[in-house]
Amino acid sequence: MTFKSTNKNVKIGLALGGGGARGLAHIGVLKFLQAKGVKIDMLAGASMGAFMAAYYSLGLDLDKLEKEVVSFTKTKAIRKLMDLAPSGKAILKGEKSKKFIAELIGENRNFKEAKIPLGIVTTNLSNGEAVILKEGNINQAILASISVPGIFPPVEINNDYLIDGGVVNPTPVDVVKKMGADVVIGVDLVMKRAVKLENPSLVATLLYSYEIIRTQVIKYNLAKMGPGVVLIKPKAMGTIDSFKFYDIAKFIKSGFEAAQERWPEIKKLIG
Repeated sequence: MTFKSTNKNVKIGLALGGGGARGLAHIGVLKFLQAKGVKIDMLAGASMGAFMAAYYSLGLDLDKLEKEVVSFTKTKAIRKLMDLAPSGKAILKGEKSKKFIAELIGENRNFKEAKIPLGIVTTNLSNGEAVILKEGNINQAILASISVPGIFPPVEINNDYLIDGGVVNPTPVDVVKKMGADVVIGVDLVMKRAVKLENPSLVATLLYSYEIIRTQVIKYNLAKMGPGVVLIKPKAMGTIDSFKFYDIAKFIKSGFEAAQERWPEIKKLIG
């Protein structure tokens, strides 16, 4: 049975966190909330969460997106997303990612087109401050928010060089709260889980260290939030899964199941 909230005055904010390919778990979360008839009043996203928040805010078809990403193989992922940068500024140029974003949401979409108020989290490279984009070109905002340092070059917007929003705010629960949400549903894919390590490689050490730093940021933000927050944490994902843009179905399934697990808590808050 579809849930219908009896409290029409409760504003529900959804914060979608970063996590690379893991962020496609947001599809499962969104499909679950949609099936339950939960009306989202505002959205914020960082990194992959920025893309998913933008996609949903524009009223685009989740089933169509799911079909596209589930079709990815290693070969298709490389062909669609990988374009090595010769300049030395980053590993990838980002032009293929820019093109793929346009294929999925359309070219040069504007924040004015969003059907649900949207905030996209980026990081100002010059001063380390979070920059929340709410107007202008959505495609450029997404590209900035997914620009993982070293992987993609910074994106220049309004004379600032912007990078991955997940650097300063991986799961932006505080952003939707400031946008006016009474109840905040956060979807986190970053908070560090204990893992058994044995002679970790250089890459593993760097990745885990980055995740530890971002975990502390999320914990700090959550500590300031107070009541009215539900955190959905999809399972069965490791740090290295961030780069696995294939076998996506397991991520989507994990997101759906995690939302389902938290449903009693969500329903109590928004009922």
